[in-house]
Amino acid sequence: MANHQAREFSSAGEALKKLGQDFNDWSSILTSHSVQLAYAIIAANWAIHGSTQSLLDNWLAKLSMAVILFYLGANLLTTRCMVGMHYNQYLYADKNPDRWQKEFEENKRFWPYTERIEYLGVGMRFFKVWLPIIAAVLLIFSLYFGS
Repeated sequence: MANHQAREFSSAGEALKKLGQDFNDWSSILTSHSVQLAYAIIAANWAIHGSTQSLLDNWLAKLSMAVILFYLGANLLTTRCMVGMHYNQYLYADKNPDRWQKEFEENKRFWPYTERIEYLGVGMRFFKVWLPIIAAVLLIFSLYFGS
């Protein structure tokens, strides 16, 4: 099976390009699913607890809502940061194509991204998985232990 998989690609560069494309596809799926889960957790909190007062009287439900609202806000803020950093990198390349070509040839570790872009991306993926899961667990616990 391993030999069959390796023969699908004509070069290591082609395999790397496919790996990058798959990474981007899965990251996009993670983003959309985590936001959908966030909305579902908000709706579930309201549906399960029935009223604003009931939700506010349950400290685990309030914590679940706080975590998910923090997640949505942080997601929006970090997305804005990513847009700005990518745009700055685009302008950097556009202002001096010769420098950009030289950096390509030097094969720097994070190129064409910056270290900040890479590390923020890692952090975003971590929070997109764990904050909705934490909020969902808090919601479940609120059914039994929150009052």
